[in-house]
Amino acid sequence: MSATTAAPASKPLYAKLGKRALISTIVVLISVIPSVLLLAITKEPAVTWATGAFILGFVALLMGGTGVATYTVFITAIATPVAIVVGGTPIAGAAFMALMCLVLGRMSHYGLHRATMLVPMFMGWMIISPPFWGADKVVDRTDSTFLIWMAITFFVGGILPVLVFPHFLRKVRMPAPKPQPRSESAPYTIVITVLCTSVTYWVLADTKQYAGAWLISTILVLVQVGDVGTLSKTIQRVVGTLLGMVVVSVLVLQVHSLVVLYVIGLVFGIAALTAKFSPHYWVYMALITPTIICFTASSSAQVANLGEQRAQDVLIGAGLVLLASAITIGYSHLEKKRGNAPTQDVPAVAGH
Repeated sequence: MSATTAAPASKPLYAKLGKRALISTIVVLISVIPSVLLLAITKEPAVTWATGAFILGFVALLMGGTGVATYTVFITAIATPVAIVVGGTPIAGAAFMALMCLVLGRMSHYGLHRATMLVPMFMGWMIISPPFWGADKVVDRTDSTFLIWMAITFFVGGILPVLVFPHFLRKVRMPAPKPQPRSESAPYTIVITVLCTSVTYWVLADTKQYAGAWLISTILVLVQVGDVGTLSKTIQRVVGTLLGMVVVSVLVLQVHSLVVLYVIGLVFGIAALTAKFSPHYWVYMALITPTIICFTASSSAQVANLGEQRAQDVLIGAGLVLLASAITIGYSHLEKKRGNAPTQDVPAVAGH
């Protein structure tokens, strides 16, 4: 008579969510440390972008490893003052965005686009709508003090997770970057470059679109390499983003303090990280949207306007991406039928 070994019981859902929430809370609390320190030194709300830089460094670390994350943070810090300056002229700002998109497209060939995608996203904000600086709350794109402190902000915020988390992640098995064939990375590069460059020029030429960087972010998030769940992902992103926009607009109707806005952003950030690996992607998008809106607003009065422009940008961006996806997916299938898809290059990525 043989005995059967009982399979270990899986943890209940509340236990999994509790553990994720605890880890997310710790990560989010650490992410605000650079902002708090820089705010204490400069007394300028603009340096709270260090929290966004933290997210950039953390994502690059998870998706690309320590080496890729380190390079990404240094490049972002160097690119920050350049992005702010070139945003003063539509053609220069659009050219700089094109350069970043070409680099991002090249990274997709080595499976590193997810690790570096936040660079053009955040630099889009610096090009189109850099934060205020000084008592007069104006944006002087040629102010050397402002440019230096924004470079420091992105470096300090981005390098912290690269220095802190590798020790804790050494036993965590992260998915290795997945290289993409040129038949898919090339159309991806063309689509994001053409769309983001055109949008950057249009937004810079129209001064009313101060939150137009949302449109660039929408395009970069929605455009996928190849045809992996493009329609489904796009629909979930649009639905989740619109829902998140409605939620944050209602919550901040009576909020007149930037501190309260940031606290609301932190709460949503914890919830978003907890839901990150949920099978329902729209839930994550519904939670991350209020997080970013609260962190990128320079005043409480901007939140409602950001929400309105965010809704408009999501719809426009989704339409553009769906059209571009239909073209690129058709091209990809045609190339595969012809047998022209090249052999994938296997990159040597630090940490994997």
